[in-house]
Amino acid sequence: MSRISETFKTLARERAGAYIPYVCAGDLSNGFTLDLVKSLCSSGADIVELGLPFSDPIADGPTIQGAMKRSLDGGFRVADMFKTIKGVRSEGIETPIVLMTYHNPVHKMGIGEFCSRLASSGGDAVLVVDLPLEESSELDKEARENSLDVIRLAAPSTSDSRLDAIIERSTGFLYAVSIAGVTGVRSGLPETAVPLIKRITSRTSLPVALGFGISKPEHARAAFSAGAAGVVEGSELISLYLQHSDDRDSGLKAVGAHASSMKSAMVSHSDQSRSA
Repeated sequence: MSRISETFKTLARERAGAYIPYVCAGDLSNGFTLDLVKSLCSSGADIVELGLPFSDPIADGPTIQGAMKRSLDGGFRVADMFKTIKGVRSEGIETPIVLMTYHNPVHKMGIGEFCSRLASSGGDAVLVVDLPLEESSELDKEARENSLDVIRLAAPSTSDSRLDAIIERSTGFLYAVSIAGVTGVRSGLPETAVPLIKRITSRTSLPVALGFGISKPEHARAAFSAGAAGVVEGSELISLYLQHSDDRDSGLKAVGAHASSMKSAMVSHSDQSRSA
């Protein structure tokens, strides 16, 4: 059983949801990325999604696009991602790490080499957001040989037949995209989010994590109550630390406090019950 599967198994016993923050590697600096991951893990993060900066991030909104541009402008490259993961592990952090990327950097390095370096650096899973299911057999093979989970996306527009195919080819957890569009902060959960969670969980026991637009504890609570095993959040965290760009320690504290509130929103209590 993978470290990600073990995490969800433990959380299920504790009747708690997984808080999965997204971190754009290299934004502000490599050192800040390491400090940010440390702060998030000490504040309740159960899994970390570490994003590899890319020049054309079509699935991401302005906030994450900006983070990726700052990282690339600062000189961050693919090899630095593996160094970053090694740096996290050297700090004694065992929290599972999902590497989120677009396909071009993986293709350029070679899928086998990419998966091998990810595994040897201490990564647990890969999420290639723009790689179609029909073209991912090599990724599946190399990930399996390197004991990596392959995280896949499902959206409200995904048909039932395609959803079943995605489920069959996914390991670790399934990433449910709450709404058609790109990442970014939204005021509330889209109307499509809860029906999507319920549709997926009715078809599989694979944990489901809801992302895109998650930015408040009430979003996390609503997703967890609807049956999601966790939530993924990114844009709000970036906005928080940018508000304190002149004082990075304050930025880390703000992110840590927010992460704690998100995690607390997904812990069941004796007087609460999750909806069927």
